[in-house]
Amino acid sequence: MIRNILITALLSVVSPVMAQQWPEARQEAKAGSRWWWLGSAVDKENLRWSMQEYANHGIGALEITPIYGVQGNQNRNIPYLSDQWMEMLREVQKNGQQMGMEIDMATGTGWPFGGPWVPLEESACKAVFVNKTFTGGSVQSLDLSAPAQEAGYCRLSKVMAYWRGRPYDVTRFMNDGQLSWSPADLLKERIKQATNKLLKKSLTLQLKEMATARWQVTALYVRYGVMKVKRSAPGGEGYVIDHFDRQAVANYLRYIEAAFERTHTPYPHTFFNDSYEVSEGTWTPMLLEEFEKRRGYKLEDYLPFLQRGDEKIVSDYRETLGDLLLENFTQQWTSWAHKHGAITRNQAHGSPANLIDCYAAVDIPEIEGFGLSEFGIKGLRQDPGKTRKNDSDFSMLKYAPSAAHICGKPFTSSETFTWLTEHFRTSLSQLKPDIDLMFCAGVNHMFFHGTCYSPKEDAWPGWKFYASIDMSPTNSIWRDAPYFMQYVERCQSFLQWGEPDNDFLVYLPVRDMWQKQTDKLLMQFSIHQMGKLAPEFIQSILDIDRAGFDCDYISDRLLLTTTYKDGMLETAAGTRYKGLVIPECRMMPENVRLHIDRLKAQGAPVIDGTRAADLQTAAQPEAIRTVCGLKTIRRRNDTGYHYFIANLTPNDIQTVEPLAVDFKDAVWFNPLNGDITPASFGTDGIAIHLRSGESMILQTYNEPLAQDNSRRKTEDKACHIETKTLPGPWTLSFTEEAPKVNKTFTLAKPQTWETLDDDSAKVTMGTGVYTTHLRLSKTEAKAHWTIDLGDVRESARVYINGQFIGCAWSVPFVLDCKNSLKTGDNVIRIEVTNLPANRIADYDRQGIRWRKMEEINVVDINYNRTTYDSWESVPSGLNSEVRLLR
Repeated sequence: MIRNILITALLSVVSPVMAQQWPEARQEAKAGSRWWWLGSAVDKENLRWSMQEYANHGIGALEITPIYGVQGNQNRNIPYLSDQWMEMLREVQKNGQQMGMEIDMATGTGWPFGGPWVPLEESACKAVFVNKTFTGGSVQSLDLSAPAQEAGYCRLSKVMAYWRGRPYDVTRFMNDGQLSWSPADLLKERIKQATNKLLKKSLTLQLKEMATARWQVTALYVRYGVMKVKRSAPGGEGYVIDHFDRQAVANYLRYIEAAFERTHTPYPHTFFNDSYEVSEGTWTPMLLEEFEKRRGYKLEDYLPFLQRGDEKIVSDYRETLGDLLLENFTQQWTSWAHKHGAITRNQAHGSPANLIDCYAAVDIPEIEGFGLSEFGIKGLRQDPGKTRKNDSDFSMLKYAPSAAHICGKPFTSSETFTWLTEHFRTSLSQLKPDIDLMFCAGVNHMFFHGTCYSPKEDAWPGWKFYASIDMSPTNSIWRDAPYFMQYVERCQSFLQWGEPDNDFLVYLPVRDMWQKQTDKLLMQFSIHQMGKLAPEFIQSILDIDRAGFDCDYISDRLLLTTTYKDGMLETAAGTRYKGLVIPECRMMPENVRLHIDRLKAQGAPVIDGTRAADLQTAAQPEAIRTVCGLKTIRRRNDTGYHYFIANLTPNDIQTVEPLAVDFKDAVWFNPLNGDITPASFGTDGIAIHLRSGESMILQTYNEPLAQDNSRRKTEDKACHIETKTLPGPWTLSFTEEAPKVNKTFTLAKPQTWETLDDDSAKVTMGTGVYTTHLRLSKTEAKAHWTIDLGDVRESARVYINGQFIGCAWSVPFVLDCKNSLKTGDNVIRIEVTNLPANRIADYDRQGIRWRKMEEINVVDINYNRTTYDSWESVPSGLNSEVRLLR
């Protein structure tokens, strides 16, 4: 049976008594992580230690992906799918059951799917064209051999001759790469058989012309083995499969299945597939037959047009590849997983197919963030020159959630935080804005990219993956990572609850995209290329967002099963929308056009273009988007609606705005600390107070809650009526630091420790403990204070009079003092944890060899080999004054 998460409805019934509590946090609400196994050189003791660390810090799912090994450690490598490897998988599954962790695995090693069991004839392949011309009525020994460098991997598929636009299949006249053929013989035979005088005369004239005719000849070869598995693990090296070939995929999966059956190993919770990256795979042996069956004409008749980039021919070729990928790979892989009680999680981006269909064919669609978004949030740590711009803009992030929403799938996952910054320089504060953007796009089941298995006894910094956030015990951010994990869990508990409530379906004009960049055959809808492939569509989605609405994309296949019921568009899965938006679109199949006309005739709002005024005829815009510029997503539940709202702008927001939905009551849920507070609202709207970088969850109710109605009046809160700067002196000592700092420093005011006159402090990685005292009068002590830590490098736990009041890990670094302050002397203790950057730079200056991974090892954000010895010191600790605010 498929996992319960797919057959159990996620709609929770909330009673009035429970209405002001956080939704039940299911296992899937916890953050997951890709778990890199370097060389699969794992052992039971370290597996258990690692998993306990992950579980204790709040990770709820691990996806095993074996990759290349560690230099000098080859004797400990475990071949993929060997009996010993399967034993380690069983050990992980046993630990996962005990620790409450979901265990997933990639369906192979590295990426894409492939391995030593993939024969050449089932490997990814490309088309190789050999074009020649000849003049006259015959040709002898025309050399159409495959290029010498390709010959050993090539198989002849078809040879076509063209004259006056007419195609002739001359494959049977090829012998050992040589074409010997007399086209005149064809006409001579037809002349001999002709009984009509006019036809005989016409053929005779053609025969005469043929004596000087210029022929174009194209030999089509299939070149196998165009790619081997990238970053493969021991036992996983080999050819990438032909994803378009049903039998090749079936044989590949059968081999993996045999390992599970042979060793009696339970199948994992989920099988994973990374983004499609077979950039050289332009062909498959059955393409010509499949093309004719699906498109209604023969592709071989138009090979010169295909090579020249004819828009229609290339578009039809691309559509056919998309069909084959969807049916022969994605759907077959998912069916295979279901047969074994597992589900599938898939990154469809990069595929040469309609992304919505490929995402819709799996159980958990997964999008990917690649780089750091530039929001301009106040106080957010910048690292110029050492960050990578996020290629996944808001429109790209919505592909996977769209498929999940329209198909009624409960989860949308994300490969999260790939290449935000250079290694050892990513802070927790930099994580929050990009995960908030993903949440607003519809992600509700995030996976880190990732954490690397590293033995406990290995010297720091341990084993590292070449491109990741490195959410692992050897990273200093690990100390305060549980607070980030709690934030994710709280957010996802709401985002997994209820049903999507986006306003519009938006038709995805994939054929318009397929007709672009026809100078090359394959079109991969990768996150890095969408700005070039679909700029008009991206602009349409951004227009809809700016107009105050949310939307989901829909494909031809899924639109054809959408109906109009009770004043709403309804997908086959039952998800409802207020209208259908048709963005700029030149190419649309006739059956889709007719279906849209039928929906329109039934009364469904069908809107051409994205003018705000037109959109407003079908739905109510959200003022919190249009007026405030906030990012948000809205979901419907049994008691009303709930919003996730993120202020990803440079501005602090303090306003009163109406909502697009009716409500009788409302409550704010703070995912940073779990606080629940009544919302202030009135006839003019709801009071919103969000600093730059902050996020909140707003739940509305269809009925009033049993509480004081006076709070419903909107209030104009002043930001602060008093500010107190914490005086010096401050003491600074260290804990959990490496190298050790054997001093306690007295500071007149807070300063970062890399500036201190101490060689160890300049390079240490760990936690600095800042302590000071503050005297308050009786009146002051009774006031409600918050503490503003200012510029924190990079996260801080705060204690007042020995009471822990919270961890400030994201901007703004402000915490509620709660009831911790007292009359007289107050002891303020701030434990600040820095990044590993200064320590690793010192390692490089000392020449310590820590880059010991095989293959790509460790590279910079541009994939270049580098060292960090020239890095300037990164600020560590409190970088500004600390204030109390009330």
